Formats: sequence, structure tokens, C-alpha cells
Amino acid sequence: MPNSHAPFRNSGLERDLEIIEVVAAASPLPIRNGEVALKTNRDKSQTSRAINRLIDSGMLLRSGSGVIVGPRLYAIARYTFEAQLVALARGEMHGLVHKLGETVHLTVLQGLNVVTVHSESPAHGFRALSWMGVTAPSYMTSSGRVLLSGLDDEQLERLYPLDQKIEGAPPLCLTQNGRELLSAIHQIRESGYATVVEEYEPGLVGASVPIRDFSGVIVAALNVAAPKARFVNSLTSAAQEMAKAATRITKSLTDIKK
Repeated sequence: MPNSHAPFRNSGLERDLEIIEVVAAASPLPIRNGEVALKTNRDKSQTSRAINRLIDSGMLLRSGSGVIVGPRLYAIARYTFEAQLVALARGEMHGLVHKLGETVHLTVLQGLNVVTVHSESPAHGFRALSWMGVTAPSYMTSSGRVLLSGLDDEQLERLYPLDQKIEGAPPLCLTQNGRELLSAIHQIRESGYATVVEEYEPGLVGASVPIRDFSGVIVAALNVAAPKARFVNSLTSAAQEMAKAATRITKSLTDIKK
């Protein structure tokens, strides 16, 4: 029987997809054209032309001497995966709001920033924090650190050199350089959750836990943030409740994969 997929495998679309997959695998670090050509086993000049087309279309983005995933590809991926993730997480988030009495956020990593893709709020409007679509530096937030904990130490050290001060870190932030951030990440991996007290914003505290996909990769985080005066003593218990919900969300993602 003839292979119905053969024309597709030899098509320009398939070649472009291979390039995109290689660039995405290196994310968030840029990758050079020559390395892409090597990984896809293709001619360097042919690969460079294909990369230029993908940059023109917004699927890739030039970053220094290499390329990273572009805004258009992020948008497509977010429309699909995040829509599925939100659909699976919404019920669990609603239950957490009922238990914690605070707004619960679903966040993902976008480059080196954390972005809120969905929020569930209690009936008391004054307790709601409108962070939908808002981005924040990952190194200073509980959800950002949880998401960064999915990277290995070598990746983190390249992104945040150990003895280099992190530019823009506010005075109350406990991760002023890469070494302090790596130490915080190690603690998160051990405990399974992250908390911050006034590091991102004075008077604000937060707790976060990771959500993993079917392969164990961290793909999102559940986060609760609230004024210090009413919530600082509830951070650990809140993280424990969110961890239970995150486990159920992971199971749902796994069931879909099956």
C-alpha cells in the first residue's frame, strides 16, 4: 500500500516544522542557524533561507546571533494548549476559590516572564486581583519560580549567571542574583511549591504550585496572591490545597493524551 504521508514528509511544510521543533526545543535560549541545520541534517544555506521565511511570517524571531520561537507561533500554541488547559483547570480553580476565599490564577511561562492566562475570583469583588494577560518577571514571583524550576540547572545558569546581579530586582526580592535564584529553585523542587512575601509588590504575598503534563514536564502553575495582612499565615496550607488540585489537573491532561 502506498504511503499516504510521503508527499507531506517531503514537503516544505514538513521541513519548516522540523526547524520550528528544533528552535522550540532550545527555548527560551536562541539557537544559531548552523546548529539548526546540523540538528535537521539539512544544508546550511537552505536552512537559513527557510528560517528567514519563518521569521518573515512571525513563526520565528531573531534574537542576537540566533533565533527563538516567534510571536505568531506562541499565539497559535496558546490558543490551542491554553484553551485546553483552562477548560481542565477551571473547575479545580473554582473549588480552590471556595476553599481559600481568594482569587486563584493559572499562569504559564512566556520567555522569561510569567503571564496569567485565567483567573477565578470569589464573589466578593474587592478580593479579586485583575491579572489576566499581565506579565511579570519570573525570577521574583512564586509562580514564575515554580515555572523556572522545570528548567535544569545548566539552563538556569545560562539565563541567570550565578554571580551576576539580576537587573531590576526590587530591594525586597530574595533573588538578587543567579546564585540566589538557583538556591530558591532547589528549595522549590524539594518542597513542591513556592511562596513569596512582598518580593514582587509591597503588602502582597503569594503561593504557587506546578502543573505537569503527561510526561512530567511543568507546563503551568496555579497561584494565589493576596494582601499580607489577611493571608500570610495561610500560604503553606494554600499551597497544599493547590498541589492536590494540580495533581488532578495533571491526571486530566494524562487521560486526554491516552
